[in-house]
Amino acid sequence: VIYIASFIYESLFVNSGENDTEPWLVADWKHEGFLTWEFTLKDNVTFHTGQEFTSYDVRHTLRVIEDSKSPFYYTDFLKDIEEFEIISRMRFKIKLKKPDAFFISKLVFPVLSQSAEFNNQDIVSGTGPFCFDGMDEKTIILKKNDNWWNEGLPYFDSVIFKIMPENEIIDAFQNNEIDITFVKNIDFSKLRYRTNIEYQVYPDNEFNLLYVNPKSLFGRENRQEAFFRYIAYRMHDMNLGEVQYFEQYGGGFINADEFRSELIKSGLHWNRDKKMFTEDGRSLSTLYVLVPEKDMQKLHTANFIVNILEEIGIPAAIRTDKPENVIRAIRNGNYDLSPVTQELKPWENLEDALKRMQDELGYGKEHSYILPLYRNQRAIIFKNYIRGEKKSSFWNPYYGFHTWYMPLFERGE
Repeated sequence: VIYIASFIYESLFVNSGENDTEPWLVADWKHEGFLTWEFTLKDNVTFHTGQEFTSYDVRHTLRVIEDSKSPFYYTDFLKDIEEFEIISRMRFKIKLKKPDAFFISKLVFPVLSQSAEFNNQDIVSGTGPFCFDGMDEKTIILKKNDNWWNEGLPYFDSVIFKIMPENEIIDAFQNNEIDITFVKNIDFSKLRYRTNIEYQVYPDNEFNLLYVNPKSLFGRENRQEAFFRYIAYRMHDMNLGEVQYFEQYGGGFINADEFRSELIKSGLHWNRDKKMFTEDGRSLSTLYVLVPEKDMQKLHTANFIVNILEEIGIPAAIRTDKPENVIRAIRNGNYDLSPVTQELKPWENLEDALKRMQDELGYGKEHSYILPLYRNQRAIIFKNYIRGEKKSSFWNPYYGFHTWYMPLFERGE
């Protein structure tokens, strides 16, 4: 839904790549120490109803977002705004409670019309290149906005979104029922041999991590560091296919023998005859990897962790439970290791997300017990007759859609 909305609504700034932001409805901006930000809006921008887009609409939108419970809005950044000041109809100023060098990357929400709400207009009205034209159970139809501020664009007269079960999408694409679609969990490399398509692979917003209990065997900093480096060395053995591995977060690579050496330095004893570790003369307790039941992706990761630990002499096993019980166990510290899936927020990089999760777990900031493992990937596929700028990312997979077109060929050419 949020992707469809991007054809109708526009934002002050847009995501133009994984970690890139560019101005959209903003003509100019400046800041004082990243604390006070002043923005100037573009002229001649109107909503589909004909009303002019002004600073009052930006203020109205922020108020709507603050009161909204919709999962499509991220409201955390609003807590950092101390004051919103309207300087003129085209200029406004935002004062933050603390400096934020990445503030503009958070201004990617769809701007709403204040006039439409005050006039009780129950319509879908944005400033974007397409207007809402109608919908039924299977289609959403958008038509060209002839008064769009970006003169001469878009090229398409209409765009139709088809609603269908995920398992029918590829067949519909193959049968030329649709021109563009998303795919995930396939071998994207096979697409490169197709001459009738173009595709863009990009990371999903979901990323997968390993939580380490600070009170477990790997709670000690030197052991945890060695463990992370060993996982980084073995990470590609997970054989997950089309994912983006985060081996760089392990802090360097060490092999099995080097991992054993680091564990010996940490106080464990290696019994060469029995090929097992002991501590204070006692065998190590089994290390349990806690996983939600029937979660195949996490079970796959847990099996990988168990195997690489047992290979170097540490007893390990998988323990499954209901998803809600796993969450409760992690919060209460009743686990040793647990693979977890989290979502990046629109303005977050991975480091910001790790800090956020660490704070949520109450682990503090002096040392991390969270290891990023990998990030899922997906692709958007186009029929090769769809031309124009394409630069997909999760937050903006249709980037450049206003420039897309289909060449018209004369018969016989």
